[in-house]
Amino acid sequence: MIEREPRMQPSETIALSPARERAVRAELDRLLESAAFRTSKRCREFLRHVVERTLAGANETLKERSIGVELFELPPDFDSSQHTVVRVTANEVRKKLAQQYQAENGASRAVRIELPTGSYCAEFRWEEAAEERPAAVETAGRARPGWLRVAVTAGAAVLLVVAGAVSMRWWSGVKTEGGVAAAAPVAGTAGAGTAAGEVRMIAGLTGSYVDRSGRVWGPDRFFTGGTVVVRPAERVYRTLDPDIYRHARQGDFRYDIPLPPGAYELRLHFAETGLADFISAESSGEGQRLFRVAANGRVLLDFFDVVADAAGPNIATQRVFRNVSPAEDGFLRLSFAPMRGTAMVSGIELLPAAGAKARALRVRAGWTSAWQDSAGQHWQGDSYFLGGNAFVRTTNPARASDSVSPDAALYASERWGHFSYALPVAEGRYRVTLKFCEGHYGRKNTGVGGAGSRVFDVYANGVALLRNFDIFKEAGGEGRPIDRAFGGLRPTAQGKIVLTFVPVVGMACVNGMEVVEE
Repeated sequence: MIEREPRMQPSETIALSPARERAVRAELDRLLESAAFRTSKRCREFLRHVVERTLAGANETLKERSIGVELFELPPDFDSSQHTVVRVTANEVRKKLAQQYQAENGASRAVRIELPTGSYCAEFRWEEAAEERPAAVETAGRARPGWLRVAVTAGAAVLLVVAGAVSMRWWSGVKTEGGVAAAAPVAGTAGAGTAAGEVRMIAGLTGSYVDRSGRVWGPDRFFTGGTVVVRPAERVYRTLDPDIYRHARQGDFRYDIPLPPGAYELRLHFAETGLADFISAESSGEGQRLFRVAANGRVLLDFFDVVADAAGPNIATQRVFRNVSPAEDGFLRLSFAPMRGTAMVSGIELLPAAGAKARALRVRAGWTSAWQDSAGQHWQGDSYFLGGNAFVRTTNPARASDSVSPDAALYASERWGHFSYALPVAEGRYRVTLKFCEGHYGRKNTGVGGAGSRVFDVYANGVALLRNFDIFKEAGGEGRPIDRAFGGLRPTAQGKIVLTFVPVVGMACVNGMEVVEE
């Protein structure tokens, strides 16, 4: 069995040898400069404070009140129920420690630093020499194989389960030279996808993933540098596929993606999910991470701030770029360079260009999977929304005599309420078609319905497209599909056409949206 030092009370200490103390300080310095801690001044200062106090044997000072006064300069009589900065920061430090070691995939360290739950005293775990490890080490309970615990305080060690957070390089037929993957361009498709030539990768993913629209995302490949971060518990808005955005590669890194010659549409996926330190009633966390993205040396994004682009943390955002091509050697080189904090990305899509125009974007509101209309056009499941409610009807309100079968199926689902869609597009001019069909406020609903029962406004990037729109009145009754099309629309500086549906009477609703470049 593994020999353990007895757990101490806060007033107790175990003196470290000078060599071990130097090792702890070296590991502390390494952690403070790591990807997990580099962007958080508060967490860096907290970790340094508790490690230094633990090394000094001042365990009795590592309590919530004393830390609040000494480190965060709170008044001695502060109300801990109102000022939770100590508890919040300690919890974030625990996550960052577990996250950093998990991303290193078991790399050998002389010592590891932990902050057990229920305690503000640091804990140090030492790697044993291989010949000292007991034979029964794999069944030694909660202790990790090959590690001794010293300077232990009350409380269990924190465990953050980060699925798939493994920094690895994988590609069939890859040859490595000096630790960097070398590969020749491949013919046909360069990665997983639902059509020939399409590439979809989720940063940090080691397997494959099928999204709500049936598209296959492959594992993380072709990268150099950076570390993987996975936050499995985070809630991510404007997507039905939050698992894409719970993964990220962070740091200073690049992707060298082999591609057949041609023009591609590049889609980069982001969501800022690690800003607990910076979000408050006064701040959204903007400005904490800035970076540059370039493709074969051409800058695509400069001083890019994910929070500002998405209009908030924990919100999925995409940026779309047209006419992206591999270099003469057959590689598309995407570089992610930090300017403040670390660079990041969650997903990469490369889609062969559909002629001179951008790919059309079609969304079936309220529906959770892909759909194909009678013309063979692909409609995504409900995507890019914020707010409102999805609704799928058991009886389609569109009457066969007033619609073209089988496309009437589009009107069996809707999003209703007060909501918006942020539709990602490349730079250009677009025609947006909105599809409606009144399925609730009609004469078939006892005591409810008729003209004036549902009235709402629709805005595109803040400009009114429809004012006091009444589906029943404009379509001439219940169950009658009606389209409203608007041309000459340009995306925002964030590369979005933002459609906002605002109720006036009753609730707003929409059945589908089509965005086509003019």
